[in-house]
Amino acid sequence: MANPSPSCPKISISLVLLADAPYLVVFAGLESYAAAETPHVRIASLVSELLERIRRLEELLETQKSQQSESVTSREHSESCDGHAQQTHRSTLSLQTEHMDNDVAWLESIYEGQDYSQQDKISSNKVLFKTCSILQIIEAPKYITQNAFLSTNCEPSRCIWLPLYAEAKILLEKFVQTIDHIHHVVHTPSLPSILDEVYASLNQQGQVKPGNMILLLSIFASCTLCWNDGDSERGLSSSSAEANNQSPFWIKQTEDVLDIVHRTTSVSIEGVQGIVICSFILGHSEGFVRRCRFFYNMALLLARELGLHRLDHPSNVASVNSAQTEIGRRVWWYLVASDWALAARFNGVFQGVYQCHMRHMMTKKPQNLNDEDIIDGMSLIGKPLSHPTMMSYPLLRIRLSEISRNIVDRTPLVMSHGGGPSHDVVMDIDTELQTLLNDIPAFFSMSRDSLIATFRLSPSRADNIFHQGCMFNSLFYSQRCKIHLPYFSRGFADSTYASSRQICIQSARLMIQTELKIENSGQCGVTRYKFIGFLLGLFMATIVLLMDLCHNKSKPRGEIIEAFRMLEKARHESETAARFLDSLMQVLRKHKVAPPTPADSQSGGLNEQPLTAAEAVISDAGITPPYSEPTMMPLASSTTLESTDVSNITMAEDGFMNGAVFPSYFDELTQTFEQGVDAGSFDWDNIFSGLNSSFI
Repeated sequence: MANPSPSCPKISISLVLLADAPYLVVFAGLESYAAAETPHVRIASLVSELLERIRRLEELLETQKSQQSESVTSREHSESCDGHAQQTHRSTLSLQTEHMDNDVAWLESIYEGQDYSQQDKISSNKVLFKTCSILQIIEAPKYITQNAFLSTNCEPSRCIWLPLYAEAKILLEKFVQTIDHIHHVVHTPSLPSILDEVYASLNQQGQVKPGNMILLLSIFASCTLCWNDGDSERGLSSSSAEANNQSPFWIKQTEDVLDIVHRTTSVSIEGVQGIVICSFILGHSEGFVRRCRFFYNMALLLARELGLHRLDHPSNVASVNSAQTEIGRRVWWYLVASDWALAARFNGVFQGVYQCHMRHMMTKKPQNLNDEDIIDGMSLIGKPLSHPTMMSYPLLRIRLSEISRNIVDRTPLVMSHGGGPSHDVVMDIDTELQTLLNDIPAFFSMSRDSLIATFRLSPSRADNIFHQGCMFNSLFYSQRCKIHLPYFSRGFADSTYASSRQICIQSARLMIQTELKIENSGQCGVTRYKFIGFLLGLFMATIVLLMDLCHNKSKPRGEIIEAFRMLEKARHESETAARFLDSLMQVLRKHKVAPPTPADSQSGGLNEQPLTAAEAVISDAGITPPYSEPTMMPLASSTTLESTDVSNITMAEDGFMNGAVFPSYFDELTQTFEQGVDAGSFDWDNIFSGLNSSFI
């Protein structure tokens, strides 16, 4: 637009772009022109020119608006087409990927085999379940041919026999009262309902859940194994020997059921619990033999199939507070603790190898809770460790197994057959053990009466806590003694290893005192002699003290005498104890230890001062140990353990010295100690090699 003539009036023009529509509005200030001095004609011409300019501006604006609208429409159409094409392409790719994933999953399922996850019943043509009196159950037929008119399969089926319902209830009561606390992998309040469910299915001739059946059979096996003369009042067996002889029968039935169901159906957590109990029974009755390893490895396999190794994975957040999940944590960590402990305690191909790695699991440790506190929706905060529960022992066992895992991790596999870890590593591990020892709660050293008075426990619960404390003390000192064994004999000649020798001797004496504590309490009867794992600690302690006495004839011998007395009792309850004593005497005879006459052993030489509590701390006046003296558990405290007063040891010795009947091997050992024997002539390594297989 050209500049106006100087004679023309000034007209103010404002352009406003409305928000709703891109229209241009022009406001012309003509009022000033009316007051101007220019002629009227010039005004009309100027207005006409202005209107023309406004018209052209409007046309230009309309043209630009039309072009912009067409551009937007074209772009939207193009984008819409492109988006539709892309969406169609993505949908096609997603569908193709989904089909491909399904095909791959189908092919993998063929390789993995049939999925039995939805099957929780045992096929009736594979195995039958019947009941009869427990007194006739061993003679019952193992195979039965079903009625050919009712079944197309005329082949005989395996028949699993169960005791009568009333008898099964008695066995279950025995298990809950005296056995469950030893491993405690079940939820005891649920056991009666499981028993009722199984027998209800049998009465209705229905199918039973395999997991429940495996659990019940394992309970029957453990009860008959631990049956003693005190159980005669229960009325199931005429003698403990008759009941004990049934235990292998129940184990065999469990094996047969497991062999069928693990290939044809799914096995629930109850089944895994039963397999764990069977592995415990076999490990403590036959040792960690192939049969026992089968049960343990099967339990580990089925536990993983159930996802017990990933219970606290984010994908399982909905069930993290359920009772079933907490019981699953118990089962999983029992298996993990056993795995780590076995790797550190075995020789041979199993030494230094464990199967459960921390990076391969996402399951928290179980809480310190009693069974009655485990409910759905519960808080994941357990009771303080200073409060006794049925989980106190399993939790400490887990901590001890973690130290076992550290032993394996710090001992390369190539060194496992070359003497084990170095002495520096052994002392570092011992420091970890000492830390654990300092953390053991005080109630594990209390008597039954003190537990009842202090924590208001029921008598049965106090009995179980007391026994758990003794079991852990025995397990702990056995582990501590074993890691120092490679340097025990060297400690007699080289002061560098004197600390290992002292710790071995101290742990051995404490193991024997722990057994005396159980015996003098009058609890557990002879049940503890049924378990090899706990006896091995006593075996090890006996050997260590024998060797020490050969070097130091002036040392107190009360624990050795008590150890042999307890082993003599155990040999009537355990074939392993009998084999150990026989093997020990063979070693002594091999080295030409002359057996003396009974009169020689009774003529003196064993009369000594009573063992005092202060003597429990073994020290050598001529050697300053390069470690802090371990804290002693108050096993002989007059305030917490009146029944284990050390005067009992002297009384036992007096009984032997006054002509009490004692086996001939004790006479041989007594004469050996009196004559003085060169300990270097004994094949101690050969003896120790038999003490390394402890399945606890």
